[in-house]
Amino acid sequence: MLKGVLVAFGIILASIPIPIVHFVAVPVGPFVAGFMGGGVAKADEGRIVIFGLIIGGLALIPAAVLLVLTLVMDVHLGLPTGLVVAAALALVPYTWFGVTVGALISFVLRDKERKEAEKAAVTQAQ
Repeated sequence: MLKGVLVAFGIILASIPIPIVHFVAVPVGPFVAGFMGGGVAKADEGRIVIFGLIIGGLALIPAAVLLVLTLVMDVHLGLPTGLVVAAALALVPYTWFGVTVGALISFVLRDKERKEAEKAAVTQAQ
């Protein structure tokens, strides 16, 4: 599961610094990360939500840094403080939801493929 978490979080972080592309990559990044990372972690029914919670927990790090920079250190990012705080607070649930949905879809596709392979093996044996 650790490998899948690292892959997923790496995808999320890698989508941020790419100029122009990040306007599209950042909003869909958690979904893609959940799909790819869930496949690597082989997250099943019982581990999909936990997988999403771990990635959501990791998203607390940049959200906390953003909040500390804005509220404690009074760093102005060229945006209203309320907008920065709202974005930081929305980051964690958005990431959790996107990763969980991506991992769920990954599981459904893997499970469907597994069931088809089992069915084909049964028909081959007959």
